[in-house]
Amino acid sequence: MPTTLLAFLGACTLVAASPGPSTVLIIKQSLHSRRSGFLTVLGNETGVFIWGVVAALGLTALLTASEVAST
Repeated sequence: MPTTLLAFLGACTLVAASPGPSTVLIIKQSLHSRRSGFLTVLGNETGVFIWGVVAALGLTALLTASEVAST
């Protein structure tokens, strides 16, 4: 059990540390100006926060289960 947990935590760390599309967008916008980069981060994190709230409320499961709701 502890070995599996350590492997899982290691994999989670690697996935969390790897850059994704949002990181590339933030870097691209930050090269234009500091304000542009800041606004991109603000928009990205606002979206992540909203998604987290929606997931916490269980609406993610509802949208996944209901084809009508997802369209």
